[in-house]
Amino acid sequence: MRKFVIAALMIALLPVSAHAQKDKGPLTARTDKEMKDDKEIDKAYQDTMKRTKDNGQASKSDPWQTIRPPSTDNTKR
Repeated sequence: MRKFVIAALMIALLPVSAHAQKDKGPLTARTDKEMKDDKEIDKAYQDTMKRTKDNGQASKSDPWQTIRPPSTDNTKR
């Protein structure tokens, strides 16, 4: 009898987690000014990324070059 009650409780509690995951809409309503600001920020970001990409990749640097000993052909990797 006890196993039956526990199983029934477990089955009854399954929909609770699904209900908690249900989409209830946006948490906060964004004003027109905030959305306009977001678009301006996104445009500035995209422009910056485009300029960075147009300049080509920066020369690859090795931040460990002063830490690492000079490489020799005798070392095994």
